[in-house]
Amino acid sequence: MLRLLQIRIVILAAVFIGLVPFVVSELVRTRADMAGQIEAINKSMLVSLARGQKAFVEARLEVERLSETIALYDGIRHMSPATCNESLSRFLAVQQKIERISLVSPEGEIYCSTDPRAIGIKIDDRDYFSAALASRDVVWSDFALSRVTGTVNTKSAQALRTGNHVDLVLLITLNTAYLRQMVLDQFEFPLTYAMLLDADGKLLGGGAMPGVDVSLSDITTKRLAELGTGLVMPGTYGAGGNVFGAALLPGISNRIGFAISTDKIRAAATHAMIERLILVAIVAVGIASAVLGLLEWLVLRGLRQVVHVAERVSAGDWTSRITQKSLLPDLALVGRSVNMMLDSLEASVHSDALTGLANRRALDKVLQDSLDRLKSQGVGFTVVMIDIDEFKLFNDHYGHGTGDDVLQAIGATIWKFACRAGEIAARYGGEEFTLILVETDRQMVSQHLEGLRKTIEEIGIPHLFSPHGICTVSIGYATAKPDDSPVSALARADGCMYLAKKKGRNRVEGVPADRQDLEFFSNFLTDVA
Repeated sequence: MLRLLQIRIVILAAVFIGLVPFVVSELVRTRADMAGQIEAINKSMLVSLARGQKAFVEARLEVERLSETIALYDGIRHMSPATCNESLSRFLAVQQKIERISLVSPEGEIYCSTDPRAIGIKIDDRDYFSAALASRDVVWSDFALSRVTGTVNTKSAQALRTGNHVDLVLLITLNTAYLRQMVLDQFEFPLTYAMLLDADGKLLGGGAMPGVDVSLSDITTKRLAELGTGLVMPGTYGAGGNVFGAALLPGISNRIGFAISTDKIRAAATHAMIERLILVAIVAVGIASAVLGLLEWLVLRGLRQVVHVAERVSAGDWTSRITQKSLLPDLALVGRSVNMMLDSLEASVHSDALTGLANRRALDKVLQDSLDRLKSQGVGFTVVMIDIDEFKLFNDHYGHGTGDDVLQAIGATIWKFACRAGEIAARYGGEEFTLILVETDRQMVSQHLEGLRKTIEEIGIPHLFSPHGICTVSIGYATAKPDDSPVSALARADGCMYLAKKKGRNRVEGVPADRQDLEFFSNFLTDVA
């Protein structure tokens, strides 16, 4: 019995001695994992900061394009305050990134604005206002406390001149909340702090994120201001367990700062190390079945679903997703990444990148489904073709950047007129758009589309080469027939649209009854066929 006991002791000792290299290797591996994950956070922080800077620059460019567009609208300089407010409000209605548009007299008093609270406020003491009076370019302000809303924001200022005389100054205020969310969306890891700083490190806005109860250190913010763009590592300059990153906003003196906690990463790495040591101990005493069970539970079922999803996607099923949540952080990240990639691909496959409307692929599917439903169930629908009048001349004169703004504005308006179930608004190509409407009554459809035409006309986008002086659209529509193909359904609506252009543009036309119009329509269909 003693010898057996000694043998057991020797075996146990051998097992424990054999575990020592594994324990040491796990400690080294844990440290390496933590270092690698912190390095990944550092890289992710720098990439996200760069994306945030890019998002800010893109927002500024969009505002500057809008400023140039409004500046081209010569009539706005001679409007009454009420008419001016209404005109500016139409520009604001299609701009998510903008909070307010105002016109200021050369003396510095706000003359009209999309925000009634701003009218009458004096800004002649603002540096950006003085700079705009002396410049022919768009001037940007640093983030500062608004006299209108009491919140921190930044704005562009551009002098509207007649020769060397300043008529008015155009102010466009960025939507700070929208811009903040747009920057936050660039970060992959959860944030503990998000802030806006001035050049001296003073906190202008933001701070600790919800659920974080540790106040921000002045030492940290001053260091971030000194860096301009860079990182403050955990354990330095009051950063605690956080990685802080700062980026200088292009064109102004403000900085944005963010922080990601490494505490959870360290805890997760330690927890993972303990789990691995327990697993090694179990393997050492021969419980191979438990190892296989854990392998199946933690890894294999997740990998099997990844393969299943890949097979479904290869077969053309874009709706398949990974639903099982793995307990392993890496596999869980793979699952989330695959799902995000599939969501992004599915969205890009069916939407137009510029306008956000459905693209041609999505339109073809909806049109075919609607024709199938018409043939099998007798559920009718109407096809509508819309074309922006003289748009090539507009692009050649005003530039493609302004042309893209017009496409977005008109696309957003068209989208509002396809709000019933089964309806779709799509960009057909170039300056052409398509609607699928469930209404088939000719009078009701005509009234609905006339409302769309008037709404676009009332936007009042200046167009030097249009006989109307503004951007307009020609609209044609045709009710689908049971024997239609997608091509013929679109062709009949297209023929009606070309009939509208032939009859002077900026009008709505259905399938004609007049003999002369019907002859033009029939010839068009013959040419298309």
